[in-house]
Amino acid sequence: MAEEQNQNQKDQQLPDKGPPSKGVQEHALQPSTSYWPFALAVALSILLLGVITGPVVLAVGAVLTAAAVIAWGLERR
Repeated sequence: MAEEQNQNQKDQQLPDKGPPSKGVQEHALQPSTSYWPFALAVALSILLLGVITGPVVLAVGAVLTAAAVIAWGLERR
């Protein structure tokens, strides 16, 4: 009885199609590693610190924030 079940399971399996053709390649879709989110977080921290302390730190934070946003947006994928 067990032999019949094994034979039935083998018959029900789909045939092996073999390896994919040369033109078909599978790649996982993953985002690339980027340091810009961290840079943006630091720049925003400096910007908010500038709101508390004074206009010079605020200006430096604004420039760094703008630079981080632009660089992150222009980053190659």
